[in-house]
Amino acid sequence: MPFPVEKFCGTWKAERESHSDNFSRFWEELGIPAEMVQKMREATFRLNASLSGDKFTFMYEIWGKQHEATFILGVEGEEGDPLVGGKRRVTYVIEGDYLVAMYPDYNESGTAMRLSSQFIDDDTIRTVMTDGEHECCGFFKRC
Repeated sequence: MPFPVEKFCGTWKAERESHSDNFSRFWEELGIPAEMVQKMREATFRLNASLSGDKFTFMYEIWGKQHEATFILGVEGEEGDPLVGGKRRVTYVIEGDYLVAMYPDYNESGTAMRLSSQFIDDDTIRTVMTDGEHECCGFFKRC
């Protein structure tokens, strides 16, 4: 069954108790400052997403800022980075019941990263993040 984009819409809260033990270390090794990683661990964000053909659009609000991005599945684009500012190149694809974001150079040092999100149940998303050598996961609950 393909990833249910419409079910992705809603308000989500990071479940910091459920994140993998190496969650903070993973992000800090990618160059994300420790204080921003802590904010990520405790984040609540609103998300709206839609899929029309191959056009994937999502809008989200986090830390009082609105972000919007539209992508063609399988085609590289740019998205704003709420963690450190600036933009990152990314390609979104749907692989079975996963929504996958592939960053060819996440930290501007040549490190590729892949985020794979899957519904565990109607109110829980598990996102696995890997940089090729390391892996961590985070869980998000619908509010």
